[in-house]
Amino acid sequence: MSVADLLAVLFPQFALLHVELVRLAGGAVRVHARSRAPGAPCPGCGGWSERVHSGYERRICDSAVGDQELVLQLRVRRFFCDDAECGRRTFAEQVPGLTFRYGRCTMGLRKVREAVALALGGRVGAARTPPGRRAGRRR
Repeated sequence: MSVADLLAVLFPQFALLHVELVRLAGGAVRVHARSRAPGAPCPGCGGWSERVHSGYERRICDSAVGDQELVLQLRVRRFFCDDAECGRRTFAEQVPGLTFRYGRCTMGLRKVREAVALALGGRVGAARTPPGRRAGRRR
């Protein structure tokens, strides 16, 4: 089994990414990557675009690896939407199954957090309300 095969098994969420660098920095594993796709669909009209407007870097948290925080430093491109009917002029690419608009964590970590929140059912927040006060009521 090659290193690429091992990474594909351990990190299937990175299958659509080109990983450029993996390093340990300050107790966190930092993965520098970019999308492999030549373009992206516009979220407004669904039209495909490969015409790049600009780019920027997003820091996205992922599930821990070996008891260490995993931070994905993703190089994201903005594209022009060439459809005259579409209200968007530019849009940022999203990696399917990994990122979502305005997200600061991966879809996998988001699902884990939702499961924990559902399991706790708000009991932790209710337990932190001072005695003699009802939750949600201000004085």
